[in-house]
Amino acid sequence: MQDQLLSLQPELGVDGRRLLELLRRRPLLIAVTAVLVPVIAFLYLSRKPPVYQAQASLVIDSVTPQYLGQDFRDVVDIENNWWSAQEYLSTQYRIIQSRATALATALDLCTTKDPLKLMPGGTTGGKTVVAHLTGQTGCGTEVIGRAAQMLESRLEVAPLKDSRVVNLVIKDADPYLARALANSYADTYTRLNLERRLATSEGAATWLGDEYGDLTTQLHTAEEALVNFKKDNRIVSLTLDDQQNELSQRRRKIVDELATVQLKLITLRAQREQYEGLRERDPLKDTTPELQDNPVIQRLKETYATEYQKLIDLQGKYLDKHPAIVAHEARLEAIRADIKNEARLSLQALDGAYNAKLKEEKDLSVEFERTTQQALLLESRATEYNRLKRNFERLQKLSEQIGGREKESSLAAHLKTNNVYILDRAQLPEAAIRPNPLTVCGGALAVGLVLGLGLAFLLDMLDSSIKTQEDIEARMHLPFLGVVPRIQAAEREGLKGPPELFIHGRPKSPIAECCRAIRTSLMFMSPDKPLRKILVTSGEPQEGKSMTAVNLSITLAQSGQRVLLIDTDMRRPRIHKIFKLPMVTGFSSLVAGEGTIEDSVRETEVPNLSVIPCGPIPPNPSELLHSERCKVVLGELCERFDRVVLDSPPLAVVTDAAILSQLCDGTVLVAKSGKTSRELLARERKMLVDIKSNILGCVLNDLDLANRSGYGYRYYHYRDGQYYGDDAAPKASASASATGGS
Repeated sequence: MQDQLLSLQPELGVDGRRLLELLRRRPLLIAVTAVLVPVIAFLYLSRKPPVYQAQASLVIDSVTPQYLGQDFRDVVDIENNWWSAQEYLSTQYRIIQSRATALATALDLCTTKDPLKLMPGGTTGGKTVVAHLTGQTGCGTEVIGRAAQMLESRLEVAPLKDSRVVNLVIKDADPYLARALANSYADTYTRLNLERRLATSEGAATWLGDEYGDLTTQLHTAEEALVNFKKDNRIVSLTLDDQQNELSQRRRKIVDELATVQLKLITLRAQREQYEGLRERDPLKDTTPELQDNPVIQRLKETYATEYQKLIDLQGKYLDKHPAIVAHEARLEAIRADIKNEARLSLQALDGAYNAKLKEEKDLSVEFERTTQQALLLESRATEYNRLKRNFERLQKLSEQIGGREKESSLAAHLKTNNVYILDRAQLPEAAIRPNPLTVCGGALAVGLVLGLGLAFLLDMLDSSIKTQEDIEARMHLPFLGVVPRIQAAEREGLKGPPELFIHGRPKSPIAECCRAIRTSLMFMSPDKPLRKILVTSGEPQEGKSMTAVNLSITLAQSGQRVLLIDTDMRRPRIHKIFKLPMVTGFSSLVAGEGTIEDSVRETEVPNLSVIPCGPIPPNPSELLHSERCKVVLGELCERFDRVVLDSPPLAVVTDAAILSQLCDGTVLVAKSGKTSRELLARERKMLVDIKSNILGCVLNDLDLANRSGYGYRYYHYRDGQYYGDDAAPKASASASATGGS
């Protein structure tokens, strides 16, 4: 049964199981803490005055609308860099929260007649906000400074994400005061922002006006210098650039003419050379192209040829001295002379043309040189002229810009454009924002639950007692034999006798099944060499070792074995009280040699279970148990019974249990759940290990299964199912002590 119980682990993690254990074991602590925190919070809130919140909304544009000049743009057209816009908005938030804004707001509240900025009572009888805040009348510097300091502590700037809207939030116990402060802050900041812009525009207009006057004077001076330069250099109708262009064109024309003349000279020179040869040659035989093209010479040649033909004809008729022949020869000579004369005249005409071209070439060269000098002179003048012209144009352009800006600045001051405007004015708050009892108490309840669980966890961490199987196996490194659950008061109803005999009266109960599981664990520890003598002990009194010894003995007897239970606690014996036996003789008598086994062994109402009570309490229990006689007596008893169970004194109090552990086959340690500390159980284990005693394991006694998330679940599962034919499951949960004393 116990093995089945251990195998039915609940489907909870370690944290969940531990939490359920805390809720079961410390419900009062958690409940009291969870209730106490909200109660304290409610009592605290009941003493706090209500707080009202008023809120005014502003829109802050990073750039002022531009209505003058060529770059006209409204607010909706402005696209500014995101980072610079965020930097500008952050700066404005600081300005709103600045001391200067607070002082201006306080002064406005002190002098205003606006009923929305006065305390209730009207414009004449209403109390000013400054008087309400400071308790002083008047608008002196000290009063305004004190009021500004109080205003700074009340203002909260709350910008809306991803927008240019910022909320000015005021929280105060007086709703009228909160509204007045929020509206006054909005008005004051808007006014101060406009005043700063107007002051900047006016200052710029003044500076620009002064600069414009200076520039005008400089412009006049530059203009006069340019005019004088033109006069001095005869630049009247045309500009210097035009003169340079005209001179350049003229020089190009001279160059072209000079080239033409020079080409003509080359031609004339060649012709002259050809005509020079006519003086030695016969003009009738000369084939010079220039002579061939001369019409006069051509006619003379034709006449000469005709006359020469006539001369030949006459020579055929007459003698050489014939007058006709002589006349024709004279005529031919005259024609030849005319041809020569015409050739001479052509040469003279060619010489004249040649000389004329030479003079023309010379004149053109001189003119070209003169224009070159003029060009160089103009270049030297152009430097000074361009400097004067650039200075004049610069001053002229700057004067136009400054004059335009000066006019625009003056107009901007009159336009009074502002990049800040009020979106929503603050209204009178109707309900307080705090305290909110429901919200605060709900949060306090959650805090109380967490705090209660935390205290429970802390106490659980500080509690070093043995509570679970894991404590025995993982921390103490002891075999876990099983649990002896706490017997609830409802389970004992109708049952007579001490609680130690509960499993005898309820053999089919889950508690009896747990005890049988312990018996099974012990039997399987040494199947080849059965455990004949079993010692049951604990670290301190009141841990349930006697009850465990009785339960183990009953379960062994119920299995059909002859079992003997010996009370070896010779200091505070209890077995005789459980079975209602006399203390005439007992184990102390047998060890002392004053009685027999037959006289000491007593039968009980449990079949197969016999008991030897303690007997008379000796003055020296340790010496008596350490004697050889004690070992002999235990040996004789083992021969008569199948199992001998010894109920010994606490191990940490006296040495009796350590002595008896040397005489037994094994020792069972008993730890009381929630009482036995891990340190004590560790000392018990070390003590038995040091003397080389056989530790069979540890039994966890008095485990409250009703308040355990692990065993409790499994225990009641079997209980409600009535697998063992037990009586109707009782509902009561009141617990009774199941230790049965020591």
